[in-house]
Amino acid sequence: MNYHIEKLNEQTWLIEEYSNTASAYMYLLTGREKALLIDTGFGTIPLKSICEELTVLPVTVALTHGHVDHIGGTGAFEEVWLAKEDKELYEAHSREDVRHIFTQDELFPVKENCSYFESEMVFEIGDRPVRVVRTPGHSVGSVCFLDEKNRWMFTGDTCCKAHVLLQMEFAAPMQTYKKSLEKLIAMESLYDITWPGHHIKPVEKQVIHDFLTAVEGITGGTMEGAWTELPMGKEIGIEYYIKYEARDVLIFCLFGCMKI
Repeated sequence: MNYHIEKLNEQTWLIEEYSNTASAYMYLLTGREKALLIDTGFGTIPLKSICEELTVLPVTVALTHGHVDHIGGTGAFEEVWLAKEDKELYEAHSREDVRHIFTQDELFPVKENCSYFESEMVFEIGDRPVRVVRTPGHSVGSVCFLDEKNRWMFTGDTCCKAHVLLQMEFAAPMQTYKKSLEKLIAMESLYDITWPGHHIKPVEKQVIHDFLTAVEGITGGTMEGAWTELPMGKEIGIEYYIKYEARDVLIFCLFGCMKI
């Protein structure tokens, strides 16, 4: 079994999917009338059947961004939402050759056409509003989701207690990412903890401040980076990036190509 389910409360489950090289988190939120699934992982597990075992409510999918490890199981669901800014990324990472970089397992299909978020819309699932919060950085269309009832922020790959990758194609400029972090900090009276797409969970709000410190150091020229090796999948091998470190967080970028 290449997945694990953790019950966070009576209306929320974390589904962790394992690939050959990494794992990814998905979150199933239920209300009185509907369910919302945040992200769909690599696409190696029968995600719709798993959701049906946890709830009888109709499930809508909302994606934090369009990377391969977050969109894999979308083909099983009728309603899938994404930021339009990530449309090109979603299409690129839907290709079989890209999907097999991280796993050689049989893959469930990816949905061809998504619906696109309307500004910072709210998903009304029944006595549990979930707000879209636009946070471009890791990708140009990255978003977070604010669960107002539980005071949780689901951050995808915008921030976590490990690293954020800003060196990849379709990433937003560093200054754009800085504004996204400032936005999350301005909203922090609305949530108590964050739930990331990978690594340690849950994560305290301080980590967002730590990433902002790192970004300010990078853009202000006060933080010195160092070349490092970063494994990017078995078939890709090792790539080399500049690593910036502040407290418990890391930012990876290509200095020569870094979009300030």
